[in-house]
Amino acid sequence: MKKSLLCALFMLAAAATAWADAPSAGNKKVLMILLDGVRADAVLHGDMPTLHSLINGSWQKEYKAASTDAGMVVQDAPPHSAPNHVSMATGVTAVKHRVFTNGMTQKGKYKRYPHFLGRLANAFPEFKCGYFYVWKHAANILSFNDRVIYKRAGDPKMINEACEFLKNGDAAAVSINQPDYYGHKAQYYPRNPSYMMGLASVDRYIKQLLDTIVKRPNFAQEDWLITIAADHGGYHYRHGGRPDSGNMTTIPIVIVGKNVKQGMIKGTAYPQDIAVTILKYFGINTRKLDGRKLGDEVQNISCKPLKDDLAFYFDFDKNAPEFNQKTLIRETLSGFSVSMTIKQGVWQIPGSEKLKLANGNNFTLTFWAKIPKELPAEAIIIGNKDMKNPANPGLAVIASRVGDEQKDKTAPGICLSIGCQDGKSIEFGQFDRTDGWNFYAVTINENGTMYFCNGAESGYFYHMAFDGSKAVIDSKLPFFIGQDGTGKHPAAFSGEIDDVAFWNRGMSRAELQKIFEAGRKGKDIARSLAED
Repeated sequence: MKKSLLCALFMLAAAATAWADAPSAGNKKVLMILLDGVRADAVLHGDMPTLHSLINGSWQKEYKAASTDAGMVVQDAPPHSAPNHVSMATGVTAVKHRVFTNGMTQKGKYKRYPHFLGRLANAFPEFKCGYFYVWKHAANILSFNDRVIYKRAGDPKMINEACEFLKNGDAAAVSINQPDYYGHKAQYYPRNPSYMMGLASVDRYIKQLLDTIVKRPNFAQEDWLITIAADHGGYHYRHGGRPDSGNMTTIPIVIVGKNVKQGMIKGTAYPQDIAVTILKYFGINTRKLDGRKLGDEVQNISCKPLKDDLAFYFDFDKNAPEFNQKTLIRETLSGFSVSMTIKQGVWQIPGSEKLKLANGNNFTLTFWAKIPKELPAEAIIIGNKDMKNPANPGLAVIASRVGDEQKDKTAPGICLSIGCQDGKSIEFGQFDRTDGWNFYAVTINENGTMYFCNGAESGYFYHMAFDGSKAVIDSKLPFFIGQDGTGKHPAAFSGEIDDVAFWNRGMSRAELQKIFEAGRKGKDIARSLAED
């Protein structure tokens, strides 16, 4: 009797503990929106008032947004749709879900890592869960719960069906395909009218979904979590290659909710963070998953006067090097009135080997360049890195490298090579090489975010981003213009360069764009410093 009573008491205690630890949905609801093929800089240029209102925290009074223009695709697979769709749904990277590229979606380990909607349906039997998509392979991302509705249609019909579901549904995942269609058809560029038209359509779809939520009779009492993220970006007509392939791998990520902090997401955000953020929001255990919860922490990037921590600056007017009229030529009425032309020459920046970088690797480099079409492969515009080994510390901005998925081998682009602590390197790019003057900037800021930016004469300000926390910038070698840090790189650079500046601190993308906009209006850094 005593044994039976003890067992009964033990079972009751265990049940009470389990009940206390069980998640509770309460008034919580969730909408996850996946944007197929949206590069981060396109969002900043696009006609997307609804998405912008979410990002700036003005959509609804109680709702704020943690967002980033420096999100990254999964790092153990190419920037294809399949691995990133699956990571966003399951909360794990490719090495766990085993979907490494398109065509492998049906082989995913979904019994172990099911779609987050399946886990919500298991935890809350009363929940109505729906998955709405266009890309047919999305149907293979299994939830292992028959109560999760799966519906596929073209974007307009699919959005209508999702809106009908959201009138009384509790959890929905919606995957919008249109940007990727236009990217493959007409190129993934903010300057491309067709691609940007696709983004404008996406914004209207987002508005349609959000308007449906707001019209719910109990919306004021409900607590919605809304996540928006892209699976990959694009370059030219494609996306693929390495997971640090620049505009193909830099994605926007937005987390909106009543308990979300307003600002830029701290650290680097990835697709696998989406499912984990949703599950943790509902109190569901995510111990075996790879992602982290987003929205609790935002960056604190300091904005200082332009003159602060300026290590060196050259406008080639008052502080020009010795010109020999053969390899180094002083050009007048070019750039900001005076620039330096290099003809297979080299110039060492005095004192540049003695850097004192904030936090060990925070820095900013900016310059304008006019790059000719004919250059040898791997010609370096500026660098302090021994390029014999890409993993060597330092950086090099390369004027003529054939990057990932670059089909036209006769038109290599502008790339970046940075050495890292782990014996690897970030081989980052690329930007198209165009005629005329272009602005380039590289920074690693206090958040550990590395931005590589290109400002075009047309006014577009492109960027790509990466986790730069492991980068090693101080090589103990000087910076050379037209060479690597040794001054002996075999590929000689020819071209014009102007307004070269280096700061011993990082900057935000917004600060870099401000420098570009001033330069585009004819205001060089010297003038900005005088007015600062």
